[in-house]
Parts: sequence; C-alpha cells; structure tokens
Amino acid sequence: MNLSNNKGQNQFKIEPFKGEILHPSLDFKNGVLIYGFFYTSKERKRKPIFLISHNNEILMTEKDTFEINEKRYIIDLKGRELADLEERWGCDNLQKFYDEYYQGKTHISLEPRELLNKIEELSKKYYEVRKEIDYSINSAYIIGTYVFPIFSKFPFLHFKGVKGSGKSQVLKFLKQVCFNARKSRPSMPALVDTVDSLRGTYLIDQADYLKRRGNEDLLDVLADSYRKGGGKRAFIQFDQYKRRGISEPDAYSPKVFASIEELPEDLRDRCIVIPLIKSRKNFPEPDDESENWKEIRGELYKFGVLNFGLIKSLYDALSVSYRIDPKMTGRELDLWLPFEIIFKVCSFENIEEAKNRFKQLYGFSQYEANDLEKEVIKIVASSFTLNESQKILSLKEIYNKIPDELWINPSLTTRQKETRIGLIIRKFNLATEKKRTSEGISYLFEKDNVLDVKSQYVGENGI
Repeated sequence: MNLSNNKGQNQFKIEPFKGEILHPSLDFKNGVLIYGFFYTSKERKRKPIFLISHNNEILMTEKDTFEINEKRYIIDLKGRELADLEERWGCDNLQKFYDEYYQGKTHISLEPRELLNKIEELSKKYYEVRKEIDYSINSAYIIGTYVFPIFSKFPFLHFKGVKGSGKSQVLKFLKQVCFNARKSRPSMPALVDTVDSLRGTYLIDQADYLKRRGNEDLLDVLADSYRKGGGKRAFIQFDQYKRRGISEPDAYSPKVFASIEELPEDLRDRCIVIPLIKSRKNFPEPDDESENWKEIRGELYKFGVLNFGLIKSLYDALSVSYRIDPKMTGRELDLWLPFEIIFKVCSFENIEEAKNRFKQLYGFSQYEANDLEKEVIKIVASSFTLNESQKILSLKEIYNKIPDELWINPSLTTRQKETRIGLIIRKFNLATEKKRTSEGISYLFEKDNVLDVKSQYVGENGI
C-alpha cells in the first residue's frame, strides 16, 4: 500500500455509538426507567419483555432496542438471566396495569404513603426490631431497592443480633419483597448471578464468614459496591465452547447482611446496623403461601414506574440543598439521601425522627467500644432492677465499680477518671439528662436506651 498516493482520496470518519446501553433487569438513564423479565409465551417460548417508562409514558416491548427523542437505546442482555415475570408480578397483573394506565384510569396503584404503611405492617407480622422507627427505615429501604440505580450510592443494611434473634427470618421476608432478592452465603459466583444478572438485592446470611482468611478479594468487591461503578473486577471466564474471555461484572446493588458479630471493618461504614432482639412472639414463616407476594411486589414495581421522575428531581434538589447547608456531609449524607427521598415521596411525617435514628444506627457501624467504655455501659445497664425504667447514677457510683486494671493510665486522679466516665456517657448517648445531686454530677438513664446501646457495643448477653 502506497499511503503517499492516497492523500485526500480515502478519508475516514469515526462515527461512535451515541446511544445508551441499558441493563436488562433494572436501569435508569436520561430519564428512562426500565424493568426487564422473561415470560413464557402462548407458543411456549421463553421471551424477554421490558417495561419502559419515560416522561409520563410507558411502553412494553420484547425488542432489545428502542428510540426516544431520536436517541437510541440498546438493552444489553449479554446472556443474563432475567427474573420470571409470572413469578415476580404475574403476566395478567402487568397487562392489567399497562391497559388501565393507557385507559386513563385512576387508583391503579396504592398511594406511596399506603405502600409504606403496608410494608411496615407486613414487617411487624414477621419480625421484631427494637424501635418502632426501625420498621419505617427498613420499609423505605425495601421500596428503594426498586429504584436504586437513580442514586449514585446506596446503603447496605446489617441485621445484627445473637443466635435466635430472627436474623434468618428477616432475610426470608426481604427475599419476598426486595427487588429480585437472592439469599446465599457470600461468594463471588453468587454475587455475579444476583447482581450482574438480576441487579437483585443480595442477602448474605451468616456474614460472620466474611472475616475468614481467603475472602479478601470478595470483601474488596463488596466494600466498593455501594456506589455506581464500584466493585468491578476483571475475571477470566470460559464459554460453552471453552473459549477464554474477560468478564467485568457489575457489582452495584442493594446488599443486606445478617450476623452475630461485627462485620469486617471495610464494610461497616457502608452499613446501617439494625439491632434485633430475641422476641417472645411466635412469628409465621414468610413463605410463598403466607401472603399474596405477587400483588405486593406489583405495587412496588408500580411505585417505581409512577414515581421515578419525582425521585430523581428530589435527589438532584436535595443534593444541592445539602451542599449549601451541610447539616450532613460525606458518606453519611450519601447513605441517608435515598431514605429521605423515599420518605418524602411517601409523605412520611417523622423524617426527623428517622434521620436521628439513622445517625445512631450508622454510628453503631463505625465504632467498636474499648474495654473501659464497655465496662461503663455494662455497669449502667446492670444497675436497673427488673421493674425500673429509669435510673439516676452519679459519676462516683459508676467509678467505684470499675476495676483498677481497666484504667490504662493509673496515675489519673479520681476527678480525671470521673471526667472520663462523663465523656463516655455523652459519647454513646447513654443518658437522657444531666443532673446535680448530693452525690455530685449525676445522670438520668432510660432503661430501653441503655439496653439498646449495650446490645450494639457489648452484646445482648454482656453483663
């Protein structure tokens, strides 16, 4: 080839693809939301079907390409397994929603506040948490799993409790209601199947296993997968013809952990810790026959289709608002925003209470108490008699019960040690009120609050 003789005769123009690639299970880009399923057609063929929403219009199609405003969208199946429509929602139920939407009928879905209430009531039927507001936080999280790609970051939940506190029961419930949820032991294949293929909520039971040696790579992926584009790693895979290729599965998705112990440090500050207690109630199993789960999941899908535009608008507005008035910052804000937005869309009245509880639960995940701090918490907790709900204790009373060997610096004066105890009380929000009594500086403690802190930092059975 003589390049010198071809000047001006063989011009080449690069024409890159200017459309968007969409994940087939769930995605959100440029104001377009998509849910994808497989269904069995009347010809008994397994076909994909996609529910697409944009600018108050919805579309159902089996095609993997479509155009909106002259922009081309390609749904990248890439061998991914989609959720079964009949199992998750029901073909007739989706068709009814689609038809009624275009007929202009009203009341074709629950109002957002009704949906939040319904999930809260269902939660109470199947498991117990320490505080009432925790049901609201959990319910907002469940709703959020159906629209999580709208957010650049999405928190993890960590259900922590002693053996017999109902951790597995909670995960069984979440498996029924969260988006494309799958429950399994932590492993890279399970992560790829659940997240990259289904964009599902990854439910990890017995998460204590993650602390074992050999899980470092999996931990790195999990810790980074709370944000869009995070957790991606290149893997060598072989196809059915044993041809080698490189795969980089998507790891961003909601994740829920259940364990007795603390999670590994790298995961803690991505998590909201929900404390569980041993309940005296007998809860029913959330099995396939116990509720009309299809109907409930259908309402959650409809919530996404009908409210994703408002969710995106609120997300943009609140992100700006917090930058102007930074009442929360950093990762704490990133993980709180999805909750606040879902609460606002659902017209939830107790957002400030939920925010304060969130801060407490997020704080639990970040810190492990030292021996002296644990001892102060245990002393206060053990001071209550069976029928007492409140207790006033002085710093002197607490100091007198602390073993000398717990003081790292034995040269501290009694006053300095009592000051240190006061700092611990404030640090863990143990007390409700500070008082001055004949015994000197004292504090009023509420039993429920103290036991809540104790269960997180000492353990349910700590004495």
